[in-house]
Amino acid sequence: MATNWQIGDRIQNRWEIHKILRGGMGVVYIVYDHEHHNAYAAKTFQDEVFARSPLIAQRFTHEALTWVNLDVHQNVTRAHLVQNIEGKPYLFLEFVSGGDLSSWIGAPRLTQDLTQVLRFAIHFCDGMTHALLKGIKAHRDIKPSNCLITHDATLKVTDFGLSKLFDDTSPEVETRDVQGLSMAMTRTGSAAGTPPYMAPEQFDDAKRVDVRADIYSFGVMMYEMLTGRLPFVGRSKEELKRLHKQEQPPSLRKDWPEMSGIVERCLAKEAKDRYVGFEAVRKELGRIYETLTGERAPEAVKGRDLGAVEWANKGNSLSNLEKNEEAMQCFDRALEINPGYENAWYNKGVLLARLGRVEEAMACYDRGLKINPRSEMAWNNKGSALAELGRVEEAIMSYDRALEINPRHGGGWFNKGYALTQRARYEEAITCLDRALEINHRLGDAWIIKGDALHELGRVEESITCYDHALEISPRRAQVWINKGARLGELAQYEEAIACFDRGIEIDPGFETAWNNKGFALGKLGRAEEGIACYDRALEINPKFDMTWNNKGNVLGELGRLQEAVACYDRALKINPLFVDAWINKGARLDELGRFEDAMACYDRALGINPQSPNAWYNKGVALGRFGQDEKAMECFDRALEINPRYAEAWFNKAAALANSGRRAEALACFEQANRLGLPQAALIIAQLRQALGQR
Repeated sequence: MATNWQIGDRIQNRWEIHKILRGGMGVVYIVYDHEHHNAYAAKTFQDEVFARSPLIAQRFTHEALTWVNLDVHQNVTRAHLVQNIEGKPYLFLEFVSGGDLSSWIGAPRLTQDLTQVLRFAIHFCDGMTHALLKGIKAHRDIKPSNCLITHDATLKVTDFGLSKLFDDTSPEVETRDVQGLSMAMTRTGSAAGTPPYMAPEQFDDAKRVDVRADIYSFGVMMYEMLTGRLPFVGRSKEELKRLHKQEQPPSLRKDWPEMSGIVERCLAKEAKDRYVGFEAVRKELGRIYETLTGERAPEAVKGRDLGAVEWANKGNSLSNLEKNEEAMQCFDRALEINPGYENAWYNKGVLLARLGRVEEAMACYDRGLKINPRSEMAWNNKGSALAELGRVEEAIMSYDRALEINPRHGGGWFNKGYALTQRARYEEAITCLDRALEINHRLGDAWIIKGDALHELGRVEESITCYDHALEISPRRAQVWINKGARLGELAQYEEAIACFDRGIEIDPGFETAWNNKGFALGKLGRAEEGIACYDRALEINPKFDMTWNNKGNVLGELGRLQEAVACYDRALKINPLFVDAWINKGARLDELGRFEDAMACYDRALGINPQSPNAWYNKGVALGRFGQDEKAMECFDRALEINPRYAEAWFNKAAALANSGRRAEALACFEQANRLGLPQAALIIAQLRQALGQR
């Protein structure tokens, strides 16, 4: 999840970072969108905040959904879309480059210009009226830094995060400013907001306040616009609480007689004595404006209807928040307005595919491609749908069409690479994945799939390097830690493997594969009892994990607890009767118990499932040899060696059977082959046989 982006980087090869603003909890990237040719403020929490609590993302999406649902109004900072990037949600907001209202406070352009104060106040009332009509119950954090100002001096209300968090009974939050874009953060207690601006009742219970608390905060902000100072200044939250509850602010009657009545009513201690809504405040502000200027007050601004592009963007955001039904309605509205809008067809297809309605998704991609046959995104996603249907070769052809149109389409290279791994074309897959990583070095999934492909080619150390790259990008991906641990285990680096499994378990304690693999590594280190405890933990999580029953049986067998081992294999085989290794292992334990016929039946069951299992042939040969049936044993070893000529143990046991049959010269050749393949115990026997045969 780590996102160590710098100015100049491109997020997902699309949003170029021009500025980074960090606060106590949050970060805002000012970016240029090379796809839509627009500037945005991309808002999220800092990595360490998400790492601390998985609930942060959920709270953030509540905030994002509130904002997206406000739609379009010139006095509300617009939320364009929500995008999940490398495991974190990002809210892409309209970029307002003129700063915020706090930079105007105390300046003559406000304190000496009542008309400008009135314009900003009217803008604010229009923005809040729109937000309240769209379902916001209360903003709860009105202050100058939450009012952005455009270059043409239009005020836009921003940061509706607290309202949704409280409406959904989420934990209390406070805000830290990030240069005009404040970030919600959790805290204890029942009060929330920014104390110098909070209504008296908000100090006691922020969850139950309504619009009249916002009216009070607006009164504080108007007082500050007029005078350049706050009505109440305290050194602590408790002092501010007392002042807001008990003291009256310094009067405005002398310097601002026109405004004093409005501000005083907004700042009434009792909510019932304030204005009931922003429309009523605006009406009085408009009357003063007309008296002061001799002109009609600005007309109340209404939110406009969304166009096709805006409905589609809203659908994308809702889809990213998994509000699937609402998202589908948005895409359908976009297509009602403009049936020729290819992006709406494409995005509707993406949502349908995610819902498992792949055939319908294909139809949407095809509609989009009729409109624009050169849409690489549509070809790419059609490929994904074809792959989902098992039509992998057709999928690869679709990815090729996308890449013909745009050779820099990183997603197309990644998808083609992944499809090629499904056809075991690993070298070609790695080439494609490398192309994807050239375009976007932070594509974590590409590093993972490349690591898997390298492992299949036997390039284990290189695969570990790929997993390390993936973990630099997203260190909380449990599956990648498990993959890395498994590869380290293959290199017999069991301590390092266990450390990886522990990281995976720390991230996801319910990940049964991590417990299983840790148990296996502990067994290899001779820590059998600890290994069994890990297997038991895996089986608590998933009692139908056949591999774990098999592995537990192996450890019990090594400890000489043969009956318990057989019982474990039986559990595995009840879950999966076609589990070849479990049949082989059960046979080996039965053989140790002296139950030759039962053991042979197990090996025959394994070979009935997979006649090409060298282990089944080998173990059957060992059992036959133990009972003096050397000729039959040799036939089994020969079958194992036909399948795997590098099976050192099979060469060794074949040699032993030949020696028992008096065929010493042939036995010597087999022992020598076992020794060449890394079985050192063959060396002593080779020397003895050579001496017996008169060889040097």
